[in-house]
Amino acid sequence: NSCVVPKLNLCTMQLLPYSIVRTLPLLGVVCTAFNTPQHHGIQPVREFSRLTSPTSLNLATQASPDPDSSEKDKNSEEMGEIKNKGLLRLAQLSLEDYEWRQSLFKSNEADRKVEESLARMMGDEASYVRPMDASSETIGPLGLLEKSSVDWLMNVIDEEARRAEKIVGQGGALVRPYEATTPDGELGPLGMVEKKFVDFLENVRQSERIRTEAKVLRPKDLDESQRGPLGKAEMEAVEQIKSIFASEKLRAQQSKKRDRVVRPIDVPGPLGDFEMAVLDVVQAERQRKREKDENPESLFLRPKDSKVKGPLGQLEEQAVEAVRKLTDEERYRLRSVKRLLDENRPMEQDQMTVLGFVETVMVGIIRAPILLFQIVARVKELLDSEPLDEEDSRILETKKQQEDRK
Repeated sequence: NSCVVPKLNLCTMQLLPYSIVRTLPLLGVVCTAFNTPQHHGIQPVREFSRLTSPTSLNLATQASPDPDSSEKDKNSEEMGEIKNKGLLRLAQLSLEDYEWRQSLFKSNEADRKVEESLARMMGDEASYVRPMDASSETIGPLGLLEKSSVDWLMNVIDEEARRAEKIVGQGGALVRPYEATTPDGELGPLGMVEKKFVDFLENVRQSERIRTEAKVLRPKDLDESQRGPLGKAEMEAVEQIKSIFASEKLRAQQSKKRDRVVRPIDVPGPLGDFEMAVLDVVQAERQRKREKDENPESLFLRPKDSKVKGPLGQLEEQAVEAVRKLTDEERYRLRSVKRLLDENRPMEQDQMTVLGFVETVMVGIIRAPILLFQIVARVKELLDSEPLDEEDSRILETKKQQEDRK
């Protein structure tokens, strides 16, 4: 038995699955059974079969809990407090992304401030690529639009970071945008939009509930203090329709009294205002046609160049002014980009790099014919030159003497 038991132990350790091997108390029981002197012959094998049965394994596992399993149970209890694992993980990733973006943004902004300070010290304007980085004197429509968009986007990113932080703090619970306020109680852009939408729906719900309880048919018939968005919209539409009916009724009465058709423009009302706007456009176009007939040499007379600028002329003038500002802005930006490329050329920064070496070779190949042509032109100019006249020599000599006296 003393010789058989170690061999059986080795075989047992090699053949048993990992789930059985990791139950250390059970192996202790098995080894004890094999080394008991009262077992002889085939009895250890039968004892081993009995101990390794499913029932014995379950009992041994329950009797001797594994430290790893207890740790997992503890973690599972902690995870039971988490309300949404996926949302929690997404919020954690959002916070990591926010920190990376903030560090990148601060680094770029610091580099930009340093460049602007150096440029001001040298009496020049800092080079820029983005329209929003232009100075207050040269910034145009694109720069203002990009700046406002970037500010709005940064506010949204800060708001989402606050929301992700609250989600992590609450263990994965859903936090709506209007709940992610600043320490001062201010809302972000998404929170403002959601709050307005929620307030709108709440007002509609309350007004409709009141209308149902009061058994009022139309939303506009509610009291002004209880009227909701639907009631206000209906009231405005009804007032416009009443105004049109009143003006048309007055126009019909005037037409009947004068025995002629009275135009909508002759009576106050929405239709009269619309006809007046159309009439202004028509009169301006007629005046432009008369001016074109008076100057047959001109091929085309634009609405903004007419003596009487109607709505179309004013609109064209505004469009031309906007295009002019946009063109000037892009021209300044192109100059800045060229200057930036000249300052950061690879051959100027480091010629030993691959890009610096390639650019140096290419520039040399391109400039070589130009330099050769300039040398030939200069030699030809020297060969074609003639000695100066006595008058010219005297003038040059006099001028040289005056410079020496100074």
